Amino acid sequence: MFPLSLRIGVTHLNIIDMIKEKIRDEMKNKGRAIVFWYDPNEQVTIDDLVETLPEVQVRKLTDRNFFTIKLEIEIEKPNVSFLLYSNNPRPKYKNNFLLDILLYSSEFKSDESAILAESLGISDHILRDMMEKYPVFFRSKERKSLLGKVTPAKASEQELELSILAVLTGAKVPEIRLIVKNLLLNGLSSEKNELIVKINKFYSWERTLELIQQYFGLSIPNNQNTLQYLSDALNYQHLRQNIGWSMREWEENWSSTSPNICALFIEDWMNSFEDETSILEEYLKGWEIKYSIERVLRNHSVEEIEDIITVPVVDALIIEKCVLELEHDLIESEKWMERINTRLMSFWGRKSTISALYNVLYHAVRVTSLKNQLTFQVTTDVYDHYANEWYMVDQAYRNFMNWYLKVNHKDWLRDLPNRLTNWYENEFLIRLANETNQWLEHSWNTKVKKQTNFFQTYINNILEKETTKIFVIISDAFRYECAKELQERLNLHTNGKAVVEPMVASLPSYTKLGMASLLPHKVLTLRDNGSILADERPTDGLINRQKVLESKEPNSAIFHLSELLEWKRQQADEKLKGKRLVYLYHDVIDAIGDSRKTERDTYDAVEKAISELDNAVLRLSSLQAKRIFITADHGFLFQFKQIENYGKIESPLGNKFDGNRRFTVGNDMRASGGSIKLNHKQTPINQADVIIAKGINRFIGGGGLQFIHGGAMPQELVIPVIDYRKIEKGIPVDISVAVIDKMITNYRVSISFYQEQSVGDSYIPRSIKVAFYKDGERISNEIVLNFNLSGENKERSQTVTFNLVEKYYKLGDSCNLLIETLEGDKGSRYKEETFILRLYESLY
Repeated sequence: MFPLSLRIGVTHLNIIDMIKEKIRDEMKNKGRAIVFWYDPNEQVTIDDLVETLPEVQVRKLTDRNFFTIKLEIEIEKPNVSFLLYSNNPRPKYKNNFLLDILLYSSEFKSDESAILAESLGISDHILRDMMEKYPVFFRSKERKSLLGKVTPAKASEQELELSILAVLTGAKVPEIRLIVKNLLLNGLSSEKNELIVKINKFYSWERTLELIQQYFGLSIPNNQNTLQYLSDALNYQHLRQNIGWSMREWEENWSSTSPNICALFIEDWMNSFEDETSILEEYLKGWEIKYSIERVLRNHSVEEIEDIITVPVVDALIIEKCVLELEHDLIESEKWMERINTRLMSFWGRKSTISALYNVLYHAVRVTSLKNQLTFQVTTDVYDHYANEWYMVDQAYRNFMNWYLKVNHKDWLRDLPNRLTNWYENEFLIRLANETNQWLEHSWNTKVKKQTNFFQTYINNILEKETTKIFVIISDAFRYECAKELQERLNLHTNGKAVVEPMVASLPSYTKLGMASLLPHKVLTLRDNGSILADERPTDGLINRQKVLESKEPNSAIFHLSELLEWKRQQADEKLKGKRLVYLYHDVIDAIGDSRKTERDTYDAVEKAISELDNAVLRLSSLQAKRIFITADHGFLFQFKQIENYGKIESPLGNKFDGNRRFTVGNDMRASGGSIKLNHKQTPINQADVIIAKGINRFIGGGGLQFIHGGAMPQELVIPVIDYRKIEKGIPVDISVAVIDKMITNYRVSISFYQEQSVGDSYIPRSIKVAFYKDGERISNEIVLNFNLSGENKERSQTVTFNLVEKYYKLGDSCNLLIETLEGDKGSRYKEETFILRLYESLY
C-alpha cells in the first residue's frame, strides 16, 4: 500500500519516487520486478526513466517489439527486473499481446483515482465512478485520509458509500447502524442536524435515506421529519418485540420488513456509553409522552407488559400494581420477587430512582411473604428458632426501611411503609417479646453455642493442632441477620468459603461483657466500677485485652480494623510478622446507633458495616490469611417509630455499677414493673445483681430510645460466628445448551440453558453473555445470564428468546451460538454451538 502522502494527491515531482517504491516492493516480494506503466498523459520521458532507474531494464512498448520483450523477459534475462513503459492507454485484453506477463506481474498507475484505489484496496472503476458522483468529497486531503482508515479491503460500491458516510458522521467503522446512531445523537431536527448538512454538501442525503430504509426495512414518508420518524419507528419496533397483542394503528404507521434489526439497534444503543444512552433516554421519554403509551398499556395485565423494556412507564405501571397488591395482601411473592429482579437488570430498572423503588418493593414483598408464613408458639428454644427462621423478618424489614429512606418519591409507596412498620413493631416484635419473656421465666437451656465459650470452641483447637494464622474480627453490634447477608457476599468470592453459626451473647448484652466473653477465660468477674475481669485480668481497652490474649498465645496482637486496612503491604507484613492470633476491632453500627443524634441512621450503618467487612476479608485474603472469624459483642434492636410511653419503665433501685436503657448491674438491686432479675444460670456475672427490661421495654433515663441493646430479645442476643476459610479457587459451573434439534426455522429462537452442577464448595457461579453469529458478524440480540443456582436438576435451567436480524440466509447454512464467560465487564470465549439455518419463514 502506498504511504499517506500518495493517497491525498499526485505531482510530477513524486512520480519517479512512486515508481521506485513500486519496483522495490516487487523485488522484495517476488525476487524480481516486472512492472507495466501505461502513461497516456506522458508525465515523464523514457530518458528520464532510464536515467533515474538504473536497477531495472527500462523498455518502451510499441506495436512491433512485444515479441522481443517477451523473449528477453522470459528466456534471455529471467532474473532481471523490467519496467515496461507505454505512452498509450492500456490496451483491451484481446489486443494486449503481453497479457500473460501482465497477469502475473504488476501494473503501476499514476493518476489520483488509480493510486487512491490501490491504496484503499478496492476496484479502480468503483472508486472512479464515486469520485465522479461526489467530487467535492474527494477534494479534501483529510477526508481521503480518513477514508483510508475505515474502508474495508475489496470494498463493494455500497461498502465504499458507507465508508464515505462513516467519515462524514464520525462512525468508527462503515456500518449503517453506527452511522444512523451518530445521526440521531446529533438531534432529531433534519434541518438543524449538522451531520445532515455535511452529507448534503459532500455526498447525498437522498442516497443516505435509501441506504437507511433498505437496512431497517422502513418506508419513510416524504412529508415527515425524517429523523423523528426514524426514531419513532425504531422505538416502536423495539416495543413490538415484547408485546403480546396487535398494535394495528402503530404497525401501519411504523411498519418494517426487518423488525428485529430495528429492535436490535435500540437494544445495542441501550448497552452503549452513558453519554450516548442519555440522549436515547430523552427520545424514548418523548416518544412515550407524545403517543400516550401509558394509556395504551394501562389496561393490560402485569404479565402482558412485564417484558417490555422500551419506555419507563412500564416500570411505573409495574410498581403501581405491586404496591396495590401489597396493600390488599394479594401478592404472589415468588413471582413478584423474580419479576422485580428481572426488572432491576433492565435499562430503566438500573436507573437510580426506579431501582430504589424496586428494591423497596422487593423487600416489602419478602416481609409480606414472611408475615404470612410466620408461626409463633411458646417454644422450648427461642434463640434457636430465631437463628433458623425469625431472623429473616429482621433482615427483610431492615432492607425495606433502608431502601425506603433512600427513595425520593416516597408517595409512590402510599401507606405501605406505615403498614409494614406497624406490623413489624406492634405484632412481630411484641409476639417475639412474649416468647422471650416466657423463655426467661421458664428456661435457659439452648442448643445455640454460648459466647463465653467462643475462644475454647473456635480458636483454641486451631492454636493447638494447626500452625495457621488466625484473624478474629469483632464488629460491635453486628447482629446475626446482618452476618447472614454478609455470608452471601463472601461466598461470591472465588477463593473462599464462609459458614455462619449462631451464638448467644452473654446477658446483659452490652459491650464490656461481650468483649470480655470473646477473650480466653474461665471466670468473668464484675468490679464495682463496672469493669470486667477475665481470670482477674482487666479487659477494658486494647492493651489489656492483648495481655489476656498473650496469656494464652504469646504471639498475639490486637488492632483496630481501620488501622489494618490503611496499611500498605510492606507495613502489614511487618506488623503481622510472627503473629499467630490477631484480634481486629470494628465499630460502625454501635458508633452510629448508640448516639441519640445519629441512631436513625442505624440501618444505613449496617449496610456500611457489611461492605467494610466484605472489603476487610478481601484485604486479609490478599495478605494470605486462611482462617478469618467474624463475630460481635452483642446485637441490637431498632424501632423506627417514636417509642410509646407504655414501653418506658422505671429504672431499678439499688447500688448501680453500670447500665443503659435495657439493663442495670449493681448491689442490692430491686426490679421494677416490666423488668426481671436474672438468675446465676442466665448471666456469667454472679457476684452482682443483673436486672434487664422485659421484652422491648426501656428504662427511663438518658440516651437513645430507638437503638437499644442489653436485654434478652433475640435481636440483641443472637450474634454470628462467621468462619471464612481461604480455599482453592472453585471451578465455574458448566453450562450446556439444552436443545436437541439445533435447527433454526424462524427469526425468534427460544433456547434453554442448563447449569450442569449445583453451586457449592467445589463449583462457583458463572455469568455468560450469549448471541448468534454468522461469518463473524453478530446476527441477534445479546443476552446476559447468571447461573448461581443450587437447587435440584430441574431447577437449574433458564429459557430465553433470541431475535435474529432479518436477512437472507441460505437454506442449510450454519451459524454459531457464541457463549462468553463474563468477569466484570470483560468476556472470554467459553463455548460455541452450531445451528443450521432453515428459515422457511423468509419464504412467506
